[in-house]
Amino acid sequence: MTLKDKLNKEGITTLFLSERLGLSQPTLRKYIENPEEFRIHHFKKIIGYIQTTEREALNNYFKSKNYE
Repeated sequence: MTLKDKLNKEGITTLFLSERLGLSQPTLRKYIENPEEFRIHHFKKIIGYIQTTEREALNNYFKSKNYE
């Protein structure tokens, strides 16, 4: 499951998340397509919204595609 899938499953929209993170929607969409580019403080806020641990989020939603 990708970060995008997880956000959809949790019912979290890009508008909601972009407002909470202080990012524009285009920037947020770019980050969602490449989750490894998120800043640490954004990452920590997102895991609070998707209700998971930092370890699970890193392993499942934020890892680089180059390592798969």
